[in-house]
Amino acid sequence: MANRIPVAVLGATGYAGEGAVRILLGHPGFRLVHVGSDRLAGTPLAEAVPSLAGETDLVLGEDTPAAIMQSGAKAVILAKKSPDVTKVVPELMKKGMRLVDVGAEFRLRTADAYATWYKEEHACPELLAKAVYGLSEWRPVEIAAAKIVGNPGCYATSMLLPLLPLAKAGLIYRTAPIVAIGYSGLSGAGKRFIESNNNLFYAVNENLHSYKPVGHQHTGEVDQELALAAGNTLHCTFVPHLAPITRGIHTTITLTLAANASLSQVLDAWRSTYAGRRFVRVRASPKDVEVANVAGTNCCDIAAAVDGRTLIIASALDNLIKGASGQAVQNLNLMFGLPEDQGLLARSI
Repeated sequence: MANRIPVAVLGATGYAGEGAVRILLGHPGFRLVHVGSDRLAGTPLAEAVPSLAGETDLVLGEDTPAAIMQSGAKAVILAKKSPDVTKVVPELMKKGMRLVDVGAEFRLRTADAYATWYKEEHACPELLAKAVYGLSEWRPVEIAAAKIVGNPGCYATSMLLPLLPLAKAGLIYRTAPIVAIGYSGLSGAGKRFIESNNNLFYAVNENLHSYKPVGHQHTGEVDQELALAAGNTLHCTFVPHLAPITRGIHTTITLTLAANASLSQVLDAWRSTYAGRRFVRVRASPKDVEVANVAGTNCCDIAAAVDGRTLIIASALDNLIKGASGQAVQNLNLMFGLPEDQGLLARSI
């Protein structure tokens, strides 16, 4: 117990924070020393999250740098909304903390890009250049050395894991459209009602609808990372939908293959990129890519088929784990030199 690395979770009662808490409570390399909630400070965690009854005696504390420092934490998972997160990040970094932000604050590389996609000014733009985009399988070396990691968005993870190897290998015909149609469980909208998403149960049950068909915020990070991998500008048109399920993301992506590129080259690019990385699973056919197969896991399943030069990709992951808390812990593992899959192999539901 004494050798386990002490970790704090800010925003511990939201979906992402609760997921991180669940993983860390059973993690052999980390020790949970602070669980934060400004709204519920002083409340036992097992009272605020009744499903944790009997699993922990931790009491929710305030999400202040002073409280986090007093806990002895060496790492922090930030699972709070802006601007609450950015209020504490600069001071935590000055104290030598290593941070993983589950939210959007450190996904984009410039303050201008952040303002474009999130319609507000970034609270600490001087830190953006120091942050590493935390797609675990794509930048493990940079993540291992990072002081602050910006966890990718859940939809973005489902798009980038299959697309990045193809962009890097030059297998995408650059001037043709890349179109992604994504479906997320209701938990992707968070615990609070968001009018623009129409995420109340009655609006989703026995129903299916799109939202933000143009300008969804995850588009910015997808285009950013695709351009870096390809060495050229690439744009992915993305249309998200809310599906009548609790958790999980299924994304269908279509693109035009480069001249003379083939399905076998696509599969070779995936297999070579993700060889030995147990959380990306290349399936035989798109029909094998199902939300039920990845729910409760840190896995992303991908598969592809071709129709002439049109490549059809299916991708699925759990939005609360690989799309949020699981990838955050995966990044923490990398940052502290632990096995990448430690604490993440058991199905959580």
